[in-house]
Amino acid sequence: MTVAEALQTATATLAAAGVDASRVDAEWLLAHVLGCRRAELALRHSESLTADQQTEWDSLVAQRVERIPLQHLLGTAVFCGLEIEVNRHVLVPRPETELLAEQAWGFASEFPAPVVLDFGTGSGCLAIVVAAHCPGARVMALDVSPEALAVARANAERHGVAAHIEFCEGDGREGVPGEDAFDLVLANPPYIPTGDLPALQTEVREHDPALALDGGADGLEFYRALAKLALPRLKPTGRLMLEVGDGQAEAVAALLAEAGWGECELLPDLNNVLRIVIASPANP
Repeated sequence: MTVAEALQTATATLAAAGVDASRVDAEWLLAHVLGCRRAELALRHSESLTADQQTEWDSLVAQRVERIPLQHLLGTAVFCGLEIEVNRHVLVPRPETELLAEQAWGFASEFPAPVVLDFGTGSGCLAIVVAAHCPGARVMALDVSPEALAVARANAERHGVAAHIEFCEGDGREGVPGEDAFDLVLANPPYIPTGDLPALQTEVREHDPALALDGGADGLEFYRALAKLALPRLKPTGRLMLEVGDGQAEAVAALLAEAGWGECELLPDLNNVLRIVIASPANP
């Protein structure tokens, strides 16, 4: 089978299975099999797959038909230009979260040695990007899942920032370890209402960890905890930065105001959905 034939057949197969962007997924998978960049495929259309490549290709396409996430099959996801290892223990980083990362490192860069908390670090993508852009930063990466922390550590080592990140296991809703005062607390917490989980896309519902999705009955459980726990641990000049679900920004801002926070800024994502909430401590 040639590269062109493999792409054509897989695109049709994936589309029939209900996979969105079936051609794009087929290209990523075949580039992975061939060990080349996706852009190079157009130059290799007449090339035939070897027997080993064909076996690997057939297996990958079959798994994608079963709606195993593309990133799990590739083993990585690209986040802010960095390759981040992902598996079933961590949430696959979303493009919307890059906005949170950009806001975080932009603010942290204003300090020579910022102290940062990444609440619910998962794959470590946010902690790693902040550490990579702010060489003087000291980051605490907190997560309740030891399996997720293992992935985060591996990613930090992969990108040479492990020495700047302290990995802590614990449920942040019960308190943040240590006594450090933070310049920045950031979080992309679980925010899907429990009752909405069954309706999620198959790739998300069956392959992302429920711990990273379930935000409680109304999806706001973790924001309530952060509203109370983060304020006493934040420096007067610090910021709390949160990613929120569709339609949640104003409710989260109201929770923060009720808990005694000061000004809130709401930022839209590329789809003009209010996605980021940035809160300041109340003025004395």
